Amino acid sequence: MNKRPLIAALSCFTGGIIAAHYSLHLLEDFIFHAAAFLVILLLLALFFRSRVRMYLILIAFLLSGTVSYLNQYHPSQLMPLAISCKKVTLDATVLEPPRITYKSARMDVMVERLHNSPENFPIKEKVSLTVYKNMPPVNPGDMICFSGRLKPFKNFNNPGRYDYESAMKMKGLSCSASVSDGSSIILPGRSSLGFPRDLIETLQRPIRDFLITSLSVQDSAVYRALILGERQGISRDQREMFNRTGLGHLLAVSGLHIGLIAWISFFVIKWLLLRSSRLALKTDIRKTAAFLTCIPVLAYSLTAGFHVSTQRALVMILAFLASMILGREKDAWSTLAMAGLIILLFDPFALFSISFQLSFTAVVGILWLTPVFLNLIFSRFESLNNGKTFFGRIIVYFIGLFAVTLSATVFLLPLITFYFHRVSCVTVPANILIMPVLGLWVLPLGLISAALIPVYAPAADVCLQTGTWGLHVMMKIIESFADLSWSSFWTVTPNLFEISVFYALIFFMFFYRKWIWARRTVFLLVIVIIADIAFWTWKVRFNNCLEITFLDVGQGNAALVAFPGGKKMLIDGGGFSYSSFDIGSMVVAPFLWHSKIMTIDYLVLSHPHSDHMNGLVFIAESFRPGEYWSNGDRVATPSFHELMNVIESKGIKKMLPEDLANGMLIGGACIEVLHPLDRKGGNRHLKKARDIDNRSLVLKLTYQGKSILFPGDISQMAEKGLVSSSGDSLRSHVLLCPHHGSKGSSSMEFLESVKPDICIISSGEYNRFGFPHDQVLRRLQVAGSRVARIDRHGAVRFTICGNRADVMTFH
Repeated sequence: MNKRPLIAALSCFTGGIIAAHYSLHLLEDFIFHAAAFLVILLLLALFFRSRVRMYLILIAFLLSGTVSYLNQYHPSQLMPLAISCKKVTLDATVLEPPRITYKSARMDVMVERLHNSPENFPIKEKVSLTVYKNMPPVNPGDMICFSGRLKPFKNFNNPGRYDYESAMKMKGLSCSASVSDGSSIILPGRSSLGFPRDLIETLQRPIRDFLITSLSVQDSAVYRALILGERQGISRDQREMFNRTGLGHLLAVSGLHIGLIAWISFFVIKWLLLRSSRLALKTDIRKTAAFLTCIPVLAYSLTAGFHVSTQRALVMILAFLASMILGREKDAWSTLAMAGLIILLFDPFALFSISFQLSFTAVVGILWLTPVFLNLIFSRFESLNNGKTFFGRIIVYFIGLFAVTLSATVFLLPLITFYFHRVSCVTVPANILIMPVLGLWVLPLGLISAALIPVYAPAADVCLQTGTWGLHVMMKIIESFADLSWSSFWTVTPNLFEISVFYALIFFMFFYRKWIWARRTVFLLVIVIIADIAFWTWKVRFNNCLEITFLDVGQGNAALVAFPGGKKMLIDGGGFSYSSFDIGSMVVAPFLWHSKIMTIDYLVLSHPHSDHMNGLVFIAESFRPGEYWSNGDRVATPSFHELMNVIESKGIKKMLPEDLANGMLIGGACIEVLHPLDRKGGNRHLKKARDIDNRSLVLKLTYQGKSILFPGDISQMAEKGLVSSSGDSLRSHVLLCPHHGSKGSSSMEFLESVKPDICIISSGEYNRFGFPHDQVLRRLQVAGSRVARIDRHGAVRFTICGNRADVMTFH
């Protein structure tokens, strides 16, 4: 700690931020008290000896982290309006180019004024605006006036969820707003973005226009991401190629890009300075080159939009350049700690952002593991360590690149699987081949072209077209790796305990030969890992309990049935009809991976409506289902055709009501199809929503004397027929409320036949239909049923184990 006090300071500062983050409701009123105590600690440190002073200063850093976090927290003026879902009229400034999909356009705007209040008061809050059709052409800095509904950001409250609310808060966004028709948006004119945003937009606009007019749509989208930090034009297919090859980080300007610019600039400037013998004799060329390198690094950061991730990367690169200027470049750990302190001092929320965690962890892995891998390689192959010849230097360069890439990949593995649930098998060779093309060809020529635009446009075009050749080479390499069937695979999500065990294993393996007790600890950790694998294997494949988890998928239905003996069934998958957001990959699949589930044996679609069907497409693609159950009805929607194409291409067995007429026994649980009764009535094309709803597949699941009823979206008309045909056999302990709590369903006659002890209502909070309707809630109260609302309580799990039945919620 005495040798590297900055590391101890960073640890304490980070601890203070974490304490404030998880105790915000307790500490937010005590910021002034904490600040006063911090001043007292610093004053006391002046009167004590070195050791006591050191501890006082560390406590002061801990308290500083808490104070800095609390100081960044400001309550939103728009949130009360968002919670009430009121329609408001706002003046706002566009902050970024719109991200346009085939269904909508989305952009971040800075709200300047609220028109609905009596005071017509000014506001300064960022809002995520979605326009569903007729998006007007706008640019950053344009003023817009629109009327729309505000909504708070909301998590899908399932185990293993992504904390979307916190992520939006970290981005500085207060809430979301939606406009159904963009033709109603008024464009009063231009507004000021403030410093440095006005300067950045002045730099970016001519480059953006030049790239769009000079290149194809795909090429300009990638170049805009690399140079301007704008990923709005990247298509889903392009993004998927980068993700499959583990190169998704190339599309976000971060430490890699700024590091490449710093590295190239440093060596070019150093080479130019060495051309002057006078400068070489009178100055320290390395320090002078490091100082001058700050100029192109800062210029590129501004050109790339100076986004939050770019700012963090800039701080880290400038810290390393400063260490070179001060002659402390060998103490890389202290330099990294200093960079971390500066970043967190100005933005304590950064600690909880994915980009900061990945960037910082990658650098730690490179500093720690790269020397180990290099020593291992050169000790085994001494002839390779020959940097005297040209080819020898190339070999050493690629070995170094391999060691750096491998170090970052290994060290980031738990975080990558935790956040993205995917492992790329080709990330090391892909990075080794891509880095020279990107760093020595595509990126430099793109930036030179950008610099030449105001000077001589034809020269800029020549540089850009030459850089585009390199871009095509880079994309061809990425495409070749992505086309490999084994290029990547989805994987289960590690929990925090498992991540800690992984890093502990690396730590003690590093000291395996130095410390005797490190060897014993490694042995103990291996036993812990084996025990963890054994536990999850038993829980997923050999558990004797029946578990049904009704997932929070917003306005829709999805339920996972885990049968005794390990078989899994997914009944519906949720989905949105007017959004490109994929419920299957972003909500349902992360829950399955969190639960260590990699296979769904039975895929069930109650009826082909988007809020039940769209999420099943990804599940069918990625979880290898053996059977697909449906009522056989067909609809003319892109999502339905996509699902059917996946079912056909994967060879998944189709099961219709007539195939399930006698019920099915799975792991001791009996499943019956109660509706539709016209067993040969499938394979029809339906258009009316009511007809589709009333032909929902109705399933009853019975185990250990307890029953659960899944009625889909049937209305009172279908309920009446079901009561007539099934009678007392409808009796169930748990009922998934028909049609999300619509007043057109859940008739008293139906509820009296089912007699549910618990009724699960799966509807989205603040949904536009007003589900669940008050009439339904009153009927359930009269029926004496307990109600579990997923929009308020989160996912609901019903477990039957022996003679015991338990209900658990996940809010």
